[in-house]
Amino acid sequence: MKVTKVYLDDRGILVPGHLIERAFCKSVFYPFDVRCGFSCQYITDRGLLVEFNTRAYREFYKKTYPVGTKIAVLEMREEPYPVPKGMVGTVTLVDDIATIHCRFENGRCLGVIPGVDSFLIISKA
Repeated sequence: MKVTKVYLDDRGILVPGHLIERAFCKSVFYPFDVRCGFSCQYITDRGLLVEFNTRAYREFYKKTYPVGTKIAVLEMREEPYPVPKGMVGTVTLVDDIATIHCRFENGRCLGVIPGVDSFLIISKA
């Protein structure tokens, strides 16, 4: 049995956890935090796995959310003055800590934090 730390791409959001690979069985991913919505998941597509390091984390978000991508905010959990739910924003920058900075339709500029805030990609740049 081999256990490694990896990120799992869960629809454009990286979930940190352990990948357990066993002989004669499917690989199983266990997230560090169950707030992601699942306690474990069988891995059949290894393309969903990202190396567990800060460089790979940063590059994933810069590649997945290029400038001009449109996202819709579903919920901002830790923002004292969040944009309204459903507000659409255009990505202006993804910084080195993977915060996705957007200009929203109501004129506000705000950073969306993957894994903390909930959002969906509306269209790619």
